[in-house]
Amino acid sequence: MKKFILLSFFLPLFSFSNGKNLEEYGVYQYSLDNGLKLIVKEDKRSPVFISQLWYRVGASDEKQPYTGVSHMLEHMMFKGTQKLEPGEFSKIIAKNGGDENAFTSKDFTAYYQKMHKSKLELAIKMEADRMRNLTFSNRELMTERQVVIEERRSRVEDNPNAKVYEKLQEISYSKEGAYHTPVIGLKDDIETYPLSVLRDWYEKYYSPNNATLVVVGDVNPERVFSLTKKYFGVYPYNPNIENISFRPSIPLSGNHEKISLKAKLPFVTMSFPVPSLVTANDKVEAYKLDMLSYVLDNGLSKYLVRNKQLATSVSVGYRLYDKYNTIFTIGFIPSKGVKPELIKQLIKQQIAELIEKPYLIEGEMQRTKAQIESSFVFEQDQISTQSYYLGMLSTIGLDIQEMFFYTDNMNKINAKDVAEVAMKYLDFSKSNSVELVPQDI
Repeated sequence: MKKFILLSFFLPLFSFSNGKNLEEYGVYQYSLDNGLKLIVKEDKRSPVFISQLWYRVGASDEKQPYTGVSHMLEHMMFKGTQKLEPGEFSKIIAKNGGDENAFTSKDFTAYYQKMHKSKLELAIKMEADRMRNLTFSNRELMTERQVVIEERRSRVEDNPNAKVYEKLQEISYSKEGAYHTPVIGLKDDIETYPLSVLRDWYEKYYSPNNATLVVVGDVNPERVFSLTKKYFGVYPYNPNIENISFRPSIPLSGNHEKISLKAKLPFVTMSFPVPSLVTANDKVEAYKLDMLSYVLDNGLSKYLVRNKQLATSVSVGYRLYDKYNTIFTIGFIPSKGVKPELIKQLIKQQIAELIEKPYLIEGEMQRTKAQIESSFVFEQDQISTQSYYLGMLSTIGLDIQEMFFYTDNMNKINAKDVAEVAMKYLDFSKSNSVELVPQDI
């Protein structure tokens, strides 16, 4: 049974001088004749590697009544091929001392194996096999359908705050575009779509020219390329991929709802339509928004939670790496007896003060930049994080060098820059919001 994993990394891995090329840091890019992209990064500090295969398909490509089909197919990818019995893939990896899993997001689906360097060919061979040779069984679908329904129950149905976030996503995006529905899918859809929908999704998107293979670790780049060509190169280029009509997001504004659920405290979350790094006309503006999210997250938590003790938590988020236009979010849980409207008003006041007096956040910005730098040092040791950023950036359509220059770009931002994007985008008259009204437990 595969776990549903949605990775959420906020601090990119590292940053290098723009004067360096990728190969000086052990990063190599290749392309097969059939369109498969290959990215290899050498890291010989430990005799292991991680191999990740990324597909450019996720929840953003789905429509009702087939929401969650990308995630369900992720589960089915472990249920047998023409050569392997259901579950045998995982058993072979485990027998060879490896770790494997998969994750689905709004914009991609990825599969990985982490193993000793001597098992490189095994990992590539097995991953290539299930790219085109998956078998589909109604029996396996029935089993996995119940697994996913239980995942949704535990992660969403029994979690009031998660239901609020799901509702915020629903009212923040038009159903005609991407991001309107959750990655795991809606319950009614999970319970009803037939096996043929999964098979069609697989045939439509699981092709070499819709995929990127990333290998990071103690490997030889030329050998990785040779093995990739040997096992993936046999599959044909899929011309139908070029004809797929992708579904950009359509952010909405001015929607406000209340949900009555069993909970101890109210919970309010708000969203503001913003561009991502992919969609911003000026990419610097996206980095400014990212810095704004850090500054507000730290500043509002300090003011409302630690100093005033008017809220038990405050969280601010921005998805820099969404493939389409995205949302900037602010959420909070008031302390017992504190009205949500008071917290919302204080947040507005703090943002207005930031806009009027940006010099007040200079200290917070310096701490944020130091946090980003320190994260760089620690995350260099994680080949899984390195491979995640390489694969994610390539899959959403950004140059992978964005990973290397993130810290430099963030360090260039000043307090005035942050105030400017706050004034431009944090317009509460255009915000969306969902408020959880607690029922008696």
